[in-house]
Amino acid sequence: MPRTPPFHVWVDLTGAWSAASPGVLLAWRHTSRRGWEAWVVRVDSYSTGTGVEVMVSQSWVPANLVRPSDARHR
Repeated sequence: MPRTPPFHVWVDLTGAWSAASPGVLLAWRHTSRRGWEAWVVRVDSYSTGTGVEVMVSQSWVPANLVRPSDARHR
């Protein structure tokens, strides 16, 4: 567990780190099945065909898909 929440992070559910979304890490947990996970609230943008909208979601995400905003990976 690298840092005490909450703090700003980048989240990329694909693991490719080509289109990371901004988020806030709210909590850590450790499970025997998945290891460390971060509870994050993230903002994803998407095209509507006539503009761009945003969607806010929250979920437990594997720790390797989350990076602190100061890690400069976007």
